[in-house]
Amino acid sequence: MKPVVSVIIPVYKVERYIGECARSLFGQTLQDVEFIFVNDGTPDRSMDVLREVMREYPQRSSAVRIVDKPLNEGLPAARKSGLELAVGEYVAHCDSDDWMEPDMLERMYTEASNHNADGVVCAWMRDNQPVATKYTREGVDCREFILPDMVAVGEMQSAWRYMFRKEVYSRGVEFPPCNQGEDHALMVQLAYRSRNIFCISKPLYHWRYNMESLTLAPSAQSVISRFEGACTNARQVEAFLDGNGQSECFSTQLTAMKLYCMFYLRPLLRKGEGVERWRKAFPEIRGKVLCNKSIIFTHKIEYLMDMYCPPCLIRAVYKLRSR
Repeated sequence: MKPVVSVIIPVYKVERYIGECARSLFGQTLQDVEFIFVNDGTPDRSMDVLREVMREYPQRSSAVRIVDKPLNEGLPAARKSGLELAVGEYVAHCDSDDWMEPDMLERMYTEASNHNADGVVCAWMRDNQPVATKYTREGVDCREFILPDMVAVGEMQSAWRYMFRKEVYSRGVEFPPCNQGEDHALMVQLAYRSRNIFCISKPLYHWRYNMESLTLAPSAQSVISRFEGACTNARQVEAFLDGNGQSECFSTQLTAMKLYCMFYLRPLLRKGEGVERWRKAFPEIRGKVLCNKSIIFTHKIEYLMDMYCPPCLIRAVYKLRSR
């Protein structure tokens, strides 16, 4: 039987967490599902743990597909590899250190079927605590509210909250080239290409605050690399909207998007470094930040400080804030 949903799960350095993730997937109440695990060159025992869990669910063995990539290429490339194999009517994404409620896929697929929806989004939990979310009006097409929030790098941009019809990916959607801000770049395109997006108010996805996935003391080069990757993906979003004649309609949100990309340089700014790189990143947003309704007040103040104060003062202010 052809699966109705394909779930794509990139795997990289999640040995401690993939067991819980896989069990939550194999325990889903929806049966017509395929699970595509993409081994993104993980150097640990993540894949061994996955295969151990698979033996606990022999009834799911025929629904599991594994893609072994020889090298780590990052999340966008891993998701693209999974999508190329997906045969389900709808596609969902799951991060391999997170987990799902048992009825998540069934609830989302039912919602999509009931409304002939191109996309469905659910509420979520940080670990086990529900997170307040803006758009949870079930039975209502929320696309016109979700899309501007996505462009402005708001709360609605995370890929793991969504299920999109696979056909939407073939409507001129391109995977982002870089590994920073990749959810944002992909989701904006999918939301724009969708005719409608319906919401589920119940929190169904558990996002894990995984400290191991964060570099607590990143090198200057890694900070710059992340910053440049985020800027490249942001330019892709801007080019996509401009190519569809929408850049003016989303000009306010695009300004916010660029500012939040600039904040990837914060680890250097806190040391009074990287200031010139910061100021040259998106010169076109100067004069557009203070009156921007998509940017919160504290971020406007931070922007002014980083843009116009000397590096020594910037370093001193960040030092005071960290106490």
